Amino acid sequence: MKRGATREEIIRTTQELIARNGIRAVRVDEIAQMLGISKRTLYELFADKNDLVNTCLDAMNRQQQQRIAACRRRRAGNPLQRIFRLANEYIDDLYRVDHTFLSDIRRREVFAGRFDGHRMSWHKELVTGLEACREQQLLLPDIDPEAFADRLMSTMLELRLNGSECEELYFFCRTILRGAATKHGIDLIDRNT
Repeated sequence: MKRGATREEIIRTTQELIARNGIRAVRVDEIAQMLGISKRTLYELFADKNDLVNTCLDAMNRQQQQRIAACRRRRAGNPLQRIFRLANEYIDDLYRVDHTFLSDIRRREVFAGRFDGHRMSWHKELVTGLEACREQQLLLPDIDPEAFADRLMSTMLELRLNGSECEELYFFCRTILRGAATKHGIDLIDRNT
């Protein structure tokens, strides 16, 4: 193996390529060439392309978990402010990768479980935050946090896949949360965002 072409470097390089070009567009030949190693060397470390991609998706999931934990640790502000920070982090996460990557991971059966796990981590955090908002009467009482989080995330993903700009999603999210807020919640949103 070429000096510096460690397993970690292979994962990092592949992760960058699939995030930028999508899973289907990345070829093992391309990865090996970029790293100056042979395909054979790559296959000594990974069973096949799916094994390599799954390893990259696991690394991406760990990074996502770190971002979610960082949001959780920033407890300053009211529950609506925390929801905005979390939702904005989710939106940023959608824009860390090209839309083709999101489409590939969502539609390829071999990777769909990873997509679902990724989505459920965000969903769980949003539901927790929305429940806190509802407990403090910042959201309308008939808002179901689980259904609301699911619909919000699904809509933001679809907007991302259809070419919306990041700023549009921030505005969309603010508008939807404002529409679900009580009068007191609306006052907090208008004052703080």
